[in-house]
Amino acid sequence: MTTSNLGVRTPHRDYARMAPKWKKIRDVLSAEVKKYLRDVGSSESDANYSAKRQLDYQDGAVFYNFVDRTLKGMVGAVYRKPPEIFLDPKLEYLVKNTNGAGIGLIQQSKDALKEVDSIGRAGLLTDSPETAAANRAQQNAGLLNPRILLYTSENIVSWRKTRIGSTEVLTQVVLRESYEYQNALNEFEYLVGEQYRVLEIVDGKYQQRLFKFEDSSSQVGETELIEPKIGGKSIGHIPFSFIGADNNDDSIDEPPLFTLTEINLGHFRNSADVEESAFICSQPTLMLYPGENMNSNQFAEANKDGIRLGSRKGHNLGAGGGSELLQASPSNLSKELMAMKEDQAVKAGAQMLMPSVQMTAEAARLQRGADTSIMATIAINVSMAYKQNIIWCGEMLGIKAEDTVFELNMEFFMAQMTAQDRTAWMVDINAGLLPARSYYAALRAAGVTNWTDEDIEKEIINQPPAPAPKLDANVNGEIPPAPDSNV
Repeated sequence: MTTSNLGVRTPHRDYARMAPKWKKIRDVLSAEVKKYLRDVGSSESDANYSAKRQLDYQDGAVFYNFVDRTLKGMVGAVYRKPPEIFLDPKLEYLVKNTNGAGIGLIQQSKDALKEVDSIGRAGLLTDSPETAAANRAQQNAGLLNPRILLYTSENIVSWRKTRIGSTEVLTQVVLRESYEYQNALNEFEYLVGEQYRVLEIVDGKYQQRLFKFEDSSSQVGETELIEPKIGGKSIGHIPFSFIGADNNDDSIDEPPLFTLTEINLGHFRNSADVEESAFICSQPTLMLYPGENMNSNQFAEANKDGIRLGSRKGHNLGAGGGSELLQASPSNLSKELMAMKEDQAVKAGAQMLMPSVQMTAEAARLQRGADTSIMATIAINVSMAYKQNIIWCGEMLGIKAEDTVFELNMEFFMAQMTAQDRTAWMVDINAGLLPARSYYAALRAAGVTNWTDEDIEKEIINQPPAPAPKLDANVNGEIPPAPDSNV
């Protein structure tokens, strides 16, 4: 299908350029990677043998998912501590139900962070149900509360900005969604279709158009027009936020994990080569040289049970015959390539691979510096996008929510505290150079305790005094007399 007849489904030119990279990362994360192996069977003339060799080649490869484990480590580092959240009481429903389907704010923000950490892009839409035909009971039950919807990069199909004066304003976004509909021929079967939600500014007013398509790609019904309003008044902006790996503008940022994805696929190909080479070349091959006076019939007659490899069976090779076992010399090239890619993976941010030598804490911190800065940028971008969308939710409810706080954790790694460090803290505190509360903060940063300053001080006051030491020493032998004071 050409873009000329795609209509609303026409992707943005940058979307079309980046989609292959997104697909490759998705495939690696889901371990759907066999299709990225070389076609070794294509060199064989026998079609059956070609297919069999290719299948053996694919099945023998071992896939170690650097990308998935690195992504989990990145997300886990941010959510080592929960986000800092402060909401207006009327917006606290978002904590438990952000998207209207029971996904809370923390879980959805974690999904958003995962998307941006891996693909480098996601989007948030603040949407509100139609209120014109709503009754008071629905309003009181919270069924009309604004919701925040998360869209992956693949579902942000197109977008457009328009220059108004000296400012570029987002005037159109096309979002792809899925919906279920009942099969007309089978009441128990539900099919999945696509719908495209067009967010746009028309004559200075925000509206939505909804295009629905069946699984056969034919459009269903007429285009639905939706005009969201706040207090009966039209909205003058599109309540949609892009989230990127570099910044939150509409441009597509490079996927942070693409380099590691390419290394992971190369490592997988090397693994396939190593396993096939081990199977083909490492097995010993028996070579027989019948004597010159023995033809094929004589050989078969002399070895009626055939040729078996091993010491329990002898072979008649005729006068002057001989045999030998051939085995290829070991080749470590593919293994060396695998080891090289593992080292590249470490440098690209795969923290699950341990270095071959022990590193100091400072060296490890410096090695993680670049990745930490990427993680920090993404965490800030996600925080800013959620704060903006929460404020929009407040506007739709008639609430000024400028005091909203939503900040993801920025302390990704625990600060190590050794016994020597704790001794140094005690010296400084006893010397009056530092307050005790600074030590409590350092203990929390190191993960030693999660108690607040007040909890610690209260327990110190309430705890019973330490018991006095027991003086029960025994003296063996005679006790010498006390010295005469008159002498």
